Amino acid sequence: MTRRVLDLVERQVLAAPDAVALVVDGVERTYRELDDLAARYAGLLRANGVRRGDAVGLLLDRGADLPAAMLGVWKAGATYVPLTAATPPARIAKVLATADAKVIVTDAAERVAEVFSGTVVPAADVAGAAPADTVPGDGLDLAYVMFTSGSTGEPKGVQISHGALINLLKSMERLVGSRPEHAWLASTAVSFDISALELYLPLITGGRIVLAGDTQAADGGELLKLVDKHAVSHVQATPSGWKLVLAAGFPPPHVVALVGGEALPETLATRLRPLVARLVNVYGPTETTVWSTSWDVPEAVDRVLVGRPIPNTRLYVLDAKYRRVPVGVTGELYIAGDGVARGYANRPDLTADRFVPEPFGGNPGSRMYRTGDLARFTRDGSVDFLGRADHQVKVRGHRIELGEIEAGLVAHPAVADAVVVARGDEEGGHSLVAYTIPAPGASAEPAELAAHLAQSLPEYMIPAAFVTMTAFPLSAAGKVDRKALPAPDRTALGASKPYQPPATDTERRLAAMWSRVLGVEQVGRDDRFFDLGGDSLRVVRFLAVAKEEGVELSLATLYRHDTIANLGRMLDGDSSSSAEEGFPSPLGMMAEHHVPAVSIAVVADGEVVSAFGYGELTPGGGPTTPDTLFQVGSISKHVTAVAVLALASQGRIDIDTDVNEYLTSWQVPYPPDAEPITAALLMANLSGLSETSNEQYHRDAAMPTVLDLLQGEPPADPPRVHVVSPPGTEFVKHNTHYAVLQQLVVDVTGQPFPEAMRTLVLDPLGMDDSGYAVDHPLTSGRPVALGHDEHGVVLDGGWRNRSTAACGGLWTTASDVARVAAEIRSAYLGRSPRVLTRAIAERMLTVAHEGSLFGLGTSVDPTGADLEFGHIGESPGYRAVTLTGITAGTGLVVLTNSDNGREAHKFVAAHADRLVGDLGTGLSAAHAY
Repeated sequence: MTRRVLDLVERQVLAAPDAVALVVDGVERTYRELDDLAARYAGLLRANGVRRGDAVGLLLDRGADLPAAMLGVWKAGATYVPLTAATPPARIAKVLATADAKVIVTDAAERVAEVFSGTVVPAADVAGAAPADTVPGDGLDLAYVMFTSGSTGEPKGVQISHGALINLLKSMERLVGSRPEHAWLASTAVSFDISALELYLPLITGGRIVLAGDTQAADGGELLKLVDKHAVSHVQATPSGWKLVLAAGFPPPHVVALVGGEALPETLATRLRPLVARLVNVYGPTETTVWSTSWDVPEAVDRVLVGRPIPNTRLYVLDAKYRRVPVGVTGELYIAGDGVARGYANRPDLTADRFVPEPFGGNPGSRMYRTGDLARFTRDGSVDFLGRADHQVKVRGHRIELGEIEAGLVAHPAVADAVVVARGDEEGGHSLVAYTIPAPGASAEPAELAAHLAQSLPEYMIPAAFVTMTAFPLSAAGKVDRKALPAPDRTALGASKPYQPPATDTERRLAAMWSRVLGVEQVGRDDRFFDLGGDSLRVVRFLAVAKEEGVELSLATLYRHDTIANLGRMLDGDSSSSAEEGFPSPLGMMAEHHVPAVSIAVVADGEVVSAFGYGELTPGGGPTTPDTLFQVGSISKHVTAVAVLALASQGRIDIDTDVNEYLTSWQVPYPPDAEPITAALLMANLSGLSETSNEQYHRDAAMPTVLDLLQGEPPADPPRVHVVSPPGTEFVKHNTHYAVLQQLVVDVTGQPFPEAMRTLVLDPLGMDDSGYAVDHPLTSGRPVALGHDEHGVVLDGGWRNRSTAACGGLWTTASDVARVAAEIRSAYLGRSPRVLTRAIAERMLTVAHEGSLFGLGTSVDPTGADLEFGHIGESPGYRAVTLTGITAGTGLVVLTNSDNGREAHKFVAAHADRLVGDLGTGLSAAHAY
């Protein structure tokens, strides 16, 4: 007898053990392999005291282990509580406490250690766990507890049983068809209930899960690649998600498309329907197990309905006295049947309020869920959804109680009262806007309020704009008139610079497009797209609008030129911008000193304003352009340090904790009573560790791995890397520090180092041209500046490779390196950073050891009028330098492909005043040469 979803999955394991069950990151797992790993997770949980009925938190990356861990929780007889890396620690604490979770399995133990008093089980421990048999259970056992937003400021944990989940899966199997030959795209966060359909329906029907990784799930283009590469047959997404994919060019006509999570606009339905084999609009709250109704969208769409109930589901439209209303009359929608949840975890009062007795049918004692949605029946028995009866909203598919955000705002000492609304745009999307009345004598900037909310709320609940008011408009009944609240202006959206009108036809054209996409009336030439409420979805919308207007742009271009002025200059063909005017040609100097190529990027007011190149990739080769790739030596360490600090900013590591707490593949061999070595000491070159080999290898040569360098090849006893001086006492610059940090990044993220760097730094900063992979210069499609010796002779093979990528393996452009400097400055000044926090950036730019002029991964010079920071990089055939002033926000990046590159650095420094004012003094003061 089938009792649980797990029973159905195990039936498929027996039926086709060698069939592919999961595809993720190029890895395939068969049903047998998935089941074996799940059994080990069950054994790990049982060994840590988990018993039938216990709640287990899951905080894991979207990798090959995620589905196995979820099944492993079920095998142990427990229920899982899903969390994601985007969940703030304070919210993690609330969720786990409300669910009575005793254990959490995670690959980010440091994020939860301080907020969770139960047992923290590192996911890596599964490698040594003994498999466990499946614990018996039944359909009443809870499958998961899914948390949603709560109107009182506390998240609500919806308890879903296996029986309810089975009803959904079997119903959808019949409704949309799901067979062994089918593949489902799984791109939804596991903390969002619709993920259950994507993950479990293919597994109970013998199909395949095509699991999108964390970065792929937010990128429409990457999702399309997965659909095409793996012949995906079924795709489920919210309307916002479908807009993202459509804007990227959704082509496959064979796909069965499901859309739900928020209202489907008629315009989107009309656009999407011809592109897919079948379009099914689905509706349902989390409290009735994902989807409760379905409606096949016809070829011609007049009005979008949510349709009829799925099997074993009953719908009622009732008035305030629980009486049925006639067909066509609006009432509140109630849902009953097998999908109704048990209730809310540890919230009996709220459960009694929302789950009420079903008076019209069902078994004795059956209940129905009061949705709070307004609806009416049509004459054919379908349901027409008409919106909410309260202030709950849906934004990007997430159900949000505005009261939870309002409670968070009022908790700030500078806020006396707050109202939050979801304002719609012309394309059917919504953005959250917060309206606040300041406390007497107090004030708070939008960035400060956003940071305050981010401590306890997920990213999708942070308003895009903050409007300060002296009083709220009131209705005749004395309540806040939400419809009368004013539209946010540029300041409310985070535009910190005075308005400057567009100055050219191109700028005016771009401003009109931004205004259309962002819903902002006034767009200035110095405004940044992301300061005006831009997000990943609106980026894609803008690119689509630009294409309609005949302007071909890419995501990388927008990140690279993210103000109207910069983007306009680029489109008008001014790749060098006014900063290069009057700058003397360095070609004579380059010929004299055998420097074939020089690439320069200029930073002004903390932004990359221009980039240009001189010379050739190699004498007689192609021209140097702003897109030319250079090897940058130790500047790789500078960027690696940002990645380590990004992990700290995310709460995944503590840079002052012993690194052995995070290293799983290798451990620092401490002598007795030794002081611990921390990530901060490693970044500051104060670890006291012995040196590793600094050899660089021909492109075709085999290289040792980082582990080979750390432990010896073959493993030495004692290991090659060991403590030679007390940590924190002696500043010694060598590569061992970053070899250890590279292994730390790999062990914490569970990703190969090049992919981890892309996830942590390169993608968030828009460094699309950069990469740490050994083959990056060969696969990027960018021109590559070959390395040359002091006589101008090209290196055999063009360049050398370093086995420790963190120390010298970065291939990049001058513009991309400048984006790192811009991010550090932005974080230091508290101006909307993307990967670092302000506290971390301030720590990074402190001098770590007397006389060293070195902070955490960067050289720092606080002796002049402005605090300046940067790095120097050298590798065979290449020399690079970067330097930026914190206060002025001016800076330069200079990359060269010659051992004589310092001559180019000196030349640029001598004439820097013609590029960015008086930066030249700063360059010299930092002892760059």
